[in-house]
Amino acid sequence: MSKEDALNIIYNYILGEDSILVSLRMGDGLNEQHYSQLIEAMKLLTKEYKDKSEVPKKLALCFVDISNFFYFNEGIYSSEVQDRLENAVHEISQVANELFESNMDIQQ
Repeated sequence: MSKEDALNIIYNYILGEDSILVSLRMGDGLNEQHYSQLIEAMKLLTKEYKDKSEVPKKLALCFVDISNFFYFNEGIYSSEVQDRLENAVHEISQVANELFESNMDIQQ
């Protein structure tokens, strides 16, 4: 996967029409393939930007307070599914934190 592919996956699955966040809120569950691709893209970009002092502004916007966007209406999912979703949310948030851990500036 190229850096551009990774950026496009993140933009699409966080901000786009295929947003994982929207799918979860609508009660459609977690698309495991999109989730797997998202994590892979995030990990690739973590390595890509590890020694850089800047990241693209749009990439940063994808993950600003991302954990606040993961909320579910009570009763939409069984407790087993909700546990899986919470684990997925935790992993996305954790990988996002790793991506932005160092004191990077946001590229305009």
